[in-house]
Amino acid sequence: MSNLFHDINPVEKDLQNILMVVENPSGYRGKIEYNKKLGAMILDRVSYSDLSYPVEYGFIPQSWNKYDNDPMDIMSLSSIHTFPGVLVNVRVLGMLKMEDSGELDHKVFGVADDDPYYNDVQELKDIDEHVLKTIEFYFANYKKLMKNKEVKILGWEDKNNAIDFVKDTLDEYKVKFNK
Repeated sequence: MSNLFHDINPVEKDLQNILMVVENPSGYRGKIEYNKKLGAMILDRVSYSDLSYPVEYGFIPQSWNKYDNDPMDIMSLSSIHTFPGVLVNVRVLGMLKMEDSGELDHKVFGVADDDPYYNDVQELKDIDEHVLKTIEFYFANYKKLMKNKEVKILGWEDKNNAIDFVKDTLDEYKVKFNK
């Protein structure tokens, strides 16, 4: 059985199109995490609130975010709900900058590249402002009922800054795992 974290090259075309492993589909109220050692999806927790993911949410294979010691988080809009373990080719549009309990916890943002509903979406500015505010609201509030958890939204970065950050996390993976 292959390991979704170590065995999948996330770059099919270029860094504007990156593969995401879905952990939590849009509309889901739990928190599924991929266990890198077991190579399996595990229910980490049930949401402390009734908020559900407004996006498909997961990680970039072969990436490492040194700020939160985890694979790089990525989220994508899609006109359909997927399920844990699905690979989605994401067209990167930007990045939501966040701080989670004192750690930088940025999230790359894009759209499902093969989704015809998003054919004309090429930049962050092409996304309706209300959609971006809904995503911010979710991440600002999804941990509020948990003890000792505080999330701060630091704003959005454009596509070029997001791609640079992704490149850094791919390089960091190579260093951390001697690849």
